[in-house]
Amino acid sequence: MSGRRIEVLVALVVAGATFAIAAPAGAQAASSHPAMAKKAHTAQATMKVKEETAGLASQATISADSAQKIALGQVSRGWVREAELEQNKGTLVYSYDIKARGKSGVDEVLVDAKTGAVVSKTHETASAEAKEAASEKKATKTSSKPSSKSSSKASSAKMKTTPAATKPATTAPATTKP
Repeated sequence: MSGRRIEVLVALVVAGATFAIAAPAGAQAASSHPAMAKKAHTAQATMKVKEETAGLASQATISADSAQKIALGQVSRGWVREAELEQNKGTLVYSYDIKARGKSGVDEVLVDAKTGAVVSKTHETASAEAKEAASEKKATKTSSKPSSKSSSKASSAKMKTTPAATKPATTAPATTKP
């Protein structure tokens, strides 16, 4: 073989080896390009968990953050819309309403607050979700009505007594005889 042919052959081998080594890095770079890559699922910040009754959080052994990660693992491409810590059939559970992209309604995932096990996963249609929200709102109104009436009576009683107490006494003008 001539010297020129050996040079070309070595150059091809080196170029091939360089390409083979650089190919995975190039493939990785191409997938990190926004137009080429699938969007990586970003972790959602932990939602503030509402307690059904005060003091339930002290009974939970699983953190709200861990429970949320477990719940999100049950619904692909979802994010938490609402979170609550409640008693369900005698079990302390984190209840997550998770909205999935491209799906109507929400998935409700219940995670045991003591073990981290998924208790249930159900899908609520948009109309069922609206009915549930309306019944919760109605229950909240009826439970707060008696206390609001008593507080309004108390405030109206204050309003009745307050003006009389602050009203200056009217006295007849003093008449002086000459």
